[in-house]
Amino acid sequence: MTVEVNSADFIEQLESWYLRRHRVNGAELSNLSRPISGVVNDTVCYCISFVEGDDRSCVGHVLRRQPEGEKPIARVDVLEQAKTLTALQGISSIPTPIVFASEDDPSWLGCPFFVMERLPGEPIFDLNKQPPDPVSLRELFDKAIDTLVCIHAVNWRAAPFAHLAGRDGPDSLSRQIASYRTIYNQSRAGKRYSLIEQALDWLEENAPTGLPLVLNWGDARIGNMLFDGQRLTGVLDWEMAEIAPREVDLGWFLFFERFYWPEGARARPGGPTRKELIERYQAACSAPLADLDFFERWAALRLAIMRMRAGRIAIAKGEFSAAERPDEINYATTQLARVFGWEEPT
Repeated sequence: MTVEVNSADFIEQLESWYLRRHRVNGAELSNLSRPISGVVNDTVCYCISFVEGDDRSCVGHVLRRQPEGEKPIARVDVLEQAKTLTALQGISSIPTPIVFASEDDPSWLGCPFFVMERLPGEPIFDLNKQPPDPVSLRELFDKAIDTLVCIHAVNWRAAPFAHLAGRDGPDSLSRQIASYRTIYNQSRAGKRYSLIEQALDWLEENAPTGLPLVLNWGDARIGNMLFDGQRLTGVLDWEMAEIAPREVDLGWFLFFERFYWPEGARARPGGPTRKELIERYQAACSAPLADLDFFERWAALRLAIMRMRAGRIAIAKGEFSAAERPDEINYATTQLARVFGWEEPT
């Protein structure tokens, strides 16, 4: 069983882990907190102070544990996330936290985990703290898109990315779509979701093949970026990293802008349109782009399955009744219907 974060046992066990596994003398934890945003990862932020010579130093660390039970995103592997972050270290154009250590022995905290540095800045777009000034806002989006281009330029065939091997090949996208059908079938517990099934059928029949493959961030959205003023300080949440066409990431980014900020209803002056985001990407990357409508639909389908899973979890916890159908009728399924041009669920 996982040790509860708010318990004295958690602090004692983690302090002991620093000392016994990594020879960190006088380790003391303080200021424990959880991030406001993020529902998939089990994440704890804290300060760790330790003795170094005659001085006591203090640094900010972030611990991410293997989540227990069913989550909206299936098959989350924290140790694989740590490998991806480690592989990205040293690439200055992609600011990611340094991984201090990974731990696969569950005897410490009840599950595998890894510890990384705590970066400055905040996920201002998830916290609704984005700048009201249109010029400043556009600058942040430009930095986000330029960073996405840098991610796609990484040499994923290099040895540090070997844990992602086997996910390439001309049918990479088709395999990913098939994996989401498997996730859907494993998650639905006998219930049929006609809109999701219809979307899966269409995507399988229309999936492009032979597109160039790049390193995909996976959860490519501006809400997963840290900003300190106008400075991009962190690119977080790599649990969905894949080797896939660049359009998968770009389609996810575009879909989430549609999801949170529908065209014609923008509450943030200066926020770029879909067309402007694509133009920015193309200005920084000369590679041709395939039809992005397909990839926004692919993004919408994946989010709809995640929200279906989230709805089922909420029903099981008693947060909603089955009659309210949060697994079937939610904003993700509404947007799924819209991107396909189908009737919205009621």
